[in-house]
Amino acid sequence: MQLVTLLQAGGIMMIPILAASIVAVALILEVWWLLARSRSRFEELRDWTGPLPKGKRGDLFSTLLVWIHANPRTGVEQRRDYADLLLGAVERRVSWLGTIAAIAPLLGLLGTVSGMIHNFALVAAVRPTDPLNQLSKGISEALVATGAGLVVAIVAALGHHALMNSLDGFAAQVSSYLKNRSEEGTGETSDAATGVAPAPEAKAVNA
Repeated sequence: MQLVTLLQAGGIMMIPILAASIVAVALILEVWWLLARSRSRFEELRDWTGPLPKGKRGDLFSTLLVWIHANPRTGVEQRRDYADLLLGAVERRVSWLGTIAAIAPLLGLLGTVSGMIHNFALVAAVRPTDPLNQLSKGISEALVATGAGLVVAIVAALGHHALMNSLDGFAAQVSSYLKNRSEEGTGETSDAATGVAPAPEAKAVNA
């Protein structure tokens, strides 16, 4: 009941603020779960060779390994490009948190301003016996929108910062993994391609 009262006090702008809060929390939970699962798969499958079982798929690193296995002749740059494509899709989702963090306070401020305009117009029309008390009550209720917008912005900004740091760390791990894997593959190929039969030992000639 208290939540409904706050929503009514904040005015109509509480609807987009509430929607922004739901989207922000959903994005934070979704990306956090995806990165946590991808990190777990990275530690589990970093030395894996061959096709992956179906139960080991559904995250960023597993998707990358499936693509590498399906395209074994690709070089390290192509693999990095595909990894950047996967990580870029996640980064675009995280960037929405920055947008919400920027817009939520403005929505709250707009709700407060519209609420104060309504309160002043109401006091001017009704002419209550205690206009100061009526204005104070109306202003305090209108400020609910600003407070709600700031709370949503803080949560979105913290989530954006934490997830971007986690995504950058995972990207560095993947880049290092691809580099090491490429060097290992290059070394094995080089040894096989340039292998030369050892020269026969010289036999001593007895004079």
